[in-house]
Amino acid sequence: MKRGDIFLSVAESYKLNVITKVINGEKTVKEAADMLGLCKRQVKRLKKGVRMEGAAAVVHGNRGRTPKHAVPEATRSHIVEMAVGLYREASCQHMAEFMLAYIQRQF
Repeated sequence: MKRGDIFLSVAESYKLNVITKVINGEKTVKEAADMLGLCKRQVKRLKKGVRMEGAAAVVHGNRGRTPKHAVPEATRSHIVEMAVGLYREASCQHMAEFMLAYIQRQF
């Protein structure tokens, strides 16, 4: 599974470092599981993934994807426009009702 350049967060970098130490024999699977707050099975899975894929194994597979249930950008921008324009005096409750009605009309 090739992903191109991989940018790791601090947590992912730490996870990769610990898994690399397990692969090199510096730490046991149990120690790594305790350090990462995972079960031994997950550490073994990560260890296998790092061996096969490298650093990409510690990156979540859904990174960079838009959630299936996300509100479309056009809808979002229209609601923001209304909130700062026409309905700027409306309360949070009124805005919530407006957004619900607007979204229901869209779908």
